[in-house]
Amino acid sequence: MRLKGWKRASLGQQEGTRPKLRKGDEVLVICGKDRGRRGKVVSVNAKKWTAIVEHINEYKKHQKARRAGETSGIITVAMPIHISNVMVIDKSSNRPSRVGRKEVGDEHLRYAKRSGQLIDSKQ
Repeated sequence: MRLKGWKRASLGQQEGTRPKLRKGDEVLVICGKDRGRRGKVVSVNAKKWTAIVEHINEYKKHQKARRAGETSGIITVAMPIHISNVMVIDKSSNRPSRVGRKEVGDEHLRYAKRSGQLIDSKQ
């Protein structure tokens, strides 16, 4: 889906860019009801620029039993949070950092701007 100029800018994304957040990253929530809490990224939706972080932004859902034998009840569901509301934790300093991309050899790797250390390991 192609968005018009003002709508694209309001989402905080531009065509041809991708989020600098990946599954497995440890992040710190910088705004919202869970501000100051840390968690691990479970999944990232690049089209909507959202991420699901474990134990962050959890809501209660009333679930009805669908089949015979299943129990109905209230379950806890992790809801997505916008990527602009989290910061990646720098592993060397254990503090939040912005993320940059640099070319190492023939591939682009992410690095923490606070310390300059690579986030991605070459494999």
